[in-house]
Amino acid sequence: MELSYLEKYQPHVDLESLRKILEERNGWTGHKAGDKYSPIQEKIAKLNAKATKVEVDDYVHVITDNSEKELISEIAKDLIPWRKGPFKVDDLAIDSEWRSNLKWKRIEEAIGSLKDQVVLDIGCNNGYYMFQMLKDQPELVLGIDPVIHNKFQFEFINKIADRENLKFELFGIEELPYFRSMFDTIFSMGIIYHHRHPLEQLMEMREALKSEGHLILETIGIPGDESICLFPEDRYSKMRNVWFLPTLSCLKNWLNRTGFTNIEVLSESLTTTEEQSTTPWCPPPFQSLEEFLDPNDSSKTVEGHPAPIRFCVKAQKKPSPIKRFE
Repeated sequence: MELSYLEKYQPHVDLESLRKILEERNGWTGHKAGDKYSPIQEKIAKLNAKATKVEVDDYVHVITDNSEKELISEIAKDLIPWRKGPFKVDDLAIDSEWRSNLKWKRIEEAIGSLKDQVVLDIGCNNGYYMFQMLKDQPELVLGIDPVIHNKFQFEFINKIADRENLKFELFGIEELPYFRSMFDTIFSMGIIYHHRHPLEQLMEMREALKSEGHLILETIGIPGDESICLFPEDRYSKMRNVWFLPTLSCLKNWLNRTGFTNIEVLSESLTTTEEQSTTPWCPPPFQSLEEFLDPNDSSKTVEGHPAPIRFCVKAQKKPSPIKRFE
């Protein structure tokens, strides 16, 4: 039965509601997406290659006996564009738009060990960070993302890697209320600014964490010392779905006021084309950072806003009150 791996975590997860939602999401085959992804799904199902080793450094490198080289290459190309990575299957290097390894290296040591933890990765894309977490041997890493394309990139890599403690579900941030006091650590990497209600989102992440659990939150922000945020009138870096971009001071204030403590800044960096650019695996007409910045002033977006600064912070859920029973 779907989601059976979550049964052991009851009553911290509402499985009945999640199964109903997943049944609806899995109806994608009857829509336009089915025309593109059903053939890819069939090819992935045919894969028999299994990893003899998974090496995780800059690349998530899945090593096999190299017996299905042509089919692996065909599926990987079917799944262009690759936004997050990089990945490598045997000698096939999939160089993604984002060099996500650079972000990971900035924060890896400060995250702390994830050994034996139950972890949630919200908006996990194709699961690149989930594979990075394997090095710590977590009990479970659940990645949620409602985008079909991302699901099949993950399914392709993990069909070969065969890591049972990594799971991907077509859930979004809206499904967080179905998890309560379940996760030791939650990752939200580049998600919060895509939603209209950042404080509500933080409170839902807090409630999904165990008492004194940790949140690793990464977001685009703006420079400045005041506790303010930018609310773009229309677009930011050509994106319509960008709502609130805080200063670092504002981000800390959000966390304080939504029930987090021990806030630690893990990184503060200006996004560059070294980290985000088009590649053969995310080629034109897909666009990347270079097209999003003012060609005459890289400190601004094409709309004239401050160029993206990325903040990453670690925060802890305040201890839950002890319930006393008469």
